[in-house]
Amino acid sequence: ILRNGQIAYPATVTVPYEDEEDRKVFASIPKYTGAPGYVGAVRCFIGKWNQRKDDYEWTCSKPVFVPRRISTRGMGEPVIAELKDGRLLLDMRGSNAGLDAVKYPGRRWISVSSDGGRNWAPVTDLRYDTGEQFYAPSSMARFIRSRKTGKLYWIGNISRGPAKGNLPRYPLFIAEVDETIPALKKNTLTIIDDRSPDDTEA
Repeated sequence: ILRNGQIAYPATVTVPYEDEEDRKVFASIPKYTGAPGYVGAVRCFIGKWNQRKDDYEWTCSKPVFVPRRISTRGMGEPVIAELKDGRLLLDMRGSNAGLDAVKYPGRRWISVSSDGGRNWAPVTDLRYDTGEQFYAPSSMARFIRSRKTGKLYWIGNISRGPAKGNLPRYPLFIAEVDETIPALKKNTLTIIDDRSPDDTEA
């Protein structure tokens, strides 16, 4: 729920997309990555209350996506946060399953909207406030704003080395979000949980 009372709800959809390079990628990756000629995308649905109808009226944004050669499973499992300046920050899961994990590193993918979720900037990778990139598996993340301090936090997996598809899903971190960039404040990175000696690699 946004400060203006509207609802911004991101959801995964599929959209038509294909070019010669993506056709080659699709032929070499696991078949659970979707149908040929389509990629996973995210649309933001915006709900505005209509007092007269006693119901919400819904509109949706254009799809946010990347070519399959960047994320073989497209964009998925989106989470959204309203920043202090009113912009919306969208965090999405991607996947490099079937690709070279070093040449096509696993990342967290983000986009920013300055108009309440109707239009979104090109997708880029989430980074630290230092500008550094980090590795991440294909997994869910979460935004939480502290009721005590008002600070925005991100919770998710950051890998110690190149991630391959869904793995490894450890450690699990929490970090404060620099809302002006936006990016993760590297000096706030804190491990919530990690793989123990009794846990398998998976």
